[in-house]
Amino acid sequence: MNEQFEAIYAAIAYVEDHLHKPVGAGDMAAAAGYSLFHFVRTFNRVVHHTPYDYLMRRRLTEAARELVSSEQLILDISIRYCFNNPETFSRAFRRMFAIQPSQFRTQGSLDPRQLQSPLTLAYLQHLHQGTYLRPEIVEGAPLHLAGLMTQPMLPEDILALWQHLGMDNLTPTAPAYGVTTYTPDGQPDFYLAAFQIETTAQPPVSLVTKTIPAGMFARFIHKGSAETLSLSRDYIYQTWLPKSGCKLAYPLEIEYFDKGWQARTEPTGEWQVLIPVSIPPETLQMS
Repeated sequence: MNEQFEAIYAAIAYVEDHLHKPVGAGDMAAAAGYSLFHFVRTFNRVVHHTPYDYLMRRRLTEAARELVSSEQLILDISIRYCFNNPETFSRAFRRMFAIQPSQFRTQGSLDPRQLQSPLTLAYLQHLHQGTYLRPEIVEGAPLHLAGLMTQPMLPEDILALWQHLGMDNLTPTAPAYGVTTYTPDGQPDFYLAAFQIETTAQPPVSLVTKTIPAGMFARFIHKGSAETLSLSRDYIYQTWLPKSGCKLAYPLEIEYFDKGWQARTEPTGEWQVLIPVSIPPETLQMS
């Protein structure tokens, strides 16, 4: 399996070197050292995108960055990323971002969760630890939480929150929740390290309280450390969500640890990641 990861990663590296040059699946297969037929099947299985889809997502991502960060004409950007004409570029851009390039430029901000990161070898290996990233759609009741909150969300700040919550003996063996809230443009805003409380409970005044509304959630299992959580997030937002037909219902994300705060601070572990989703009726009918 490692040989397959390395071959596919060679093709991904080739894509990064040729974002501005004509590239086909045959070129990517040659970079991987595979026949075209074997390459396409292997790429689909390892990356969960077709080679063409991944190439287009990477080009559109970098084009989106240039739309926001530069004053180049949209026509020039589309040509730079190998689109034959502005109409083709606009259609592809709208399929990925649900907005026209001109509107995107006016908006002036990027939701990093929508962008396709260049995949790493570590990501490919993480993705294939098992089928744990296949989500379950669940219905959640209102969730009342009390805990500690931080901004900005540096990894060391989050770790300190959990350690402080545990050292204060605030029911450290109870299931715990980590809630990330996002700004309207998809930037991480606050992180809440918390435990569930009853609606009538009076938590210590030093704790922040928050109620997560009822709704539908896609529930994923993350295996690994807190440091590899970003790899699971990349899969959730860059692969599963755009292919699922679901939409984000509101701007937050929940981590759930059934073993309490210690699970968040262990070198390796397993916990749930839940994102609130709205499911179009046609998607429900197909499932």
